[in-house]
Amino acid sequence: FVREDLYRSSGINAEYGAALSPDGRVVAIATGCGMTLFNADTAEQLDSLTGIHSDAITTLEFSDTGRYLYTCGKDKTIRVWLNRAGMMRDIELWSESLRAATNASHKDRLKQQIAETTARLAELAAMT
Repeated sequence: FVREDLYRSSGINAEYGAALSPDGRVVAIATGCGMTLFNADTAEQLDSLTGIHSDAITTLEFSDTGRYLYTCGKDKTIRVWLNRAGMMRDIELWSESLRAATNASHKDRLKQQIAETTARLAELAAMT
């Protein structure tokens, strides 16, 4: 159901399939030689990678933890990707929890998680 809604709302021809992260928060859809990642709750596009395989992607799969996404293509390669979209979703959820938190140590931990994950995403952005 979610996958069909995302196909329609994204306008993407996803003939090669999709994968749902283990926590159910991110959907990855193959788009030929690339993939697009969406917020599973809102269908908002979180990330898009193009030209990541030299031929069409045939399989997408998240690791058991959801930290990585594996793609396999007709180019006979398997690639491993850090789930940046999942990291962005974590930041969103931690920010919501922070607003509702009343315990000081819980707030501190959430702030630390947000800061560390934001810094990691900035490092990844600088590498590309």
